[in-house]
Amino acid sequence: MKIDLDKIKVKPVFDYFDRADISSVLSRCHPLGDKKCIGKRISYAASYRGEWVAVLMFDKAIDRNKHREAEIGWMKGQVSERIKHVANNSRFALLPKYAGVPNLASKVLSLTSARISDDWLKRYGIPLLALETYVDPDYHDNEGTCYKAAGWDNLGLSSGHMDSTGERTHGKLYFLKPLHKDSYKALSSDLPHALLTGIKSVSGGSNNNYVLDASKINLKELQKDLAKIEDPRSKQGQIYEFTPLLSLCISAVMSGYTQYRQIADWIAKLPGPARVEFGLPGDKTPEESTISKLLRRIDPDELNQVLTSWLLKTFDPKKIKTISLDGKVLRATSSDASEQRSFLNVFANELGIVINHLPTKKGAGEKAQAREVVENDTVLENKIVLADAMHTDKKLVGLLEKKRSATYSLSKVIKAL
Repeated sequence: MKIDLDKIKVKPVFDYFDRADISSVLSRCHPLGDKKCIGKRISYAASYRGEWVAVLMFDKAIDRNKHREAEIGWMKGQVSERIKHVANNSRFALLPKYAGVPNLASKVLSLTSARISDDWLKRYGIPLLALETYVDPDYHDNEGTCYKAAGWDNLGLSSGHMDSTGERTHGKLYFLKPLHKDSYKALSSDLPHALLTGIKSVSGGSNNNYVLDASKINLKELQKDLAKIEDPRSKQGQIYEFTPLLSLCISAVMSGYTQYRQIADWIAKLPGPARVEFGLPGDKTPEESTISKLLRRIDPDELNQVLTSWLLKTFDPKKIKTISLDGKVLRATSSDASEQRSFLNVFANELGIVINHLPTKKGAGEKAQAREVVENDTVLENKIVLADAMHTDKKLVGLLEKKRSATYSLSKVIKAL
């Protein structure tokens, strides 16, 4: 049988009767039959022109697996906290009519892998970062070919497990698939990573998706620069030192935890020794109210200046090839449009960071600020500059032409927008 694989559709099954149909298919078509799951589970049905071609079941990952722990790089103690971000493909069966269709099984697996993290997040509030499964090589010489074709890694034979009779079962091939290029880094990081939050997709596809790895920053250099900021709090009733607490908040934001509640949760999840390394007590954590009061009182312009300087020292400007000039309006600052605060962001695309954040006025104010940035900011030299059409007048292009090396290409890029 030949079918158009591009017309295969995969969707989760939650309806009671559809789930009953999946149980029936597994009972008839899977060597292990149906599975009664306790805990989190999502079943999928793959269809072609409205007819089911395959069914899958994903549930709780296996508690321990030496291959998985070694591949991810999990340290002792991380497994119990991070295992919830891995799901086990406990059942996968093609319906008999479609069992011989070339590449169908791998296509279904690929389509399911592409959506399951979002589905899991919507249903359980937890994003998935990896999938695992076990393949029995003693069953019709099954080597998991469809899993290999779908990008799953064969990590070798498992050691088996003790069954209800006290006998150890034979080993099975263990397959593991990361759902993101940084899945293993996130699962094994010392500091809570943005991918574990489900707050945002860390794909690099847009400015909002860039997240820095807080575990790789030079903490001493960051705190040295933050010490230049004046502590806005009164001395009475201070529990936490200013610079250590601020550096923790900034590290949380870099890791994707951007709201006050999320920052407090990120700090609370850190091991005690990690908080001590930042300079906070290891046996207590700040409340959300403490964090919000601190961050609201800090002068934003002073903080921006310090962080911009630190970012440019931390990330080599020579690695920046393209820079975007992007105007932003903070509508929440006033219900009156004429009073809303506006900024011009200078964004380093390759690094995913704002290297300058300049207050301005909407319209002509943004144009004037853009010209000033181009004229005075040495970071822009020999870079491709991307800007909104409203910024690209003759004066701006003239300033760009004074920059060295890539003059023609810079002007061409600007004029094309």
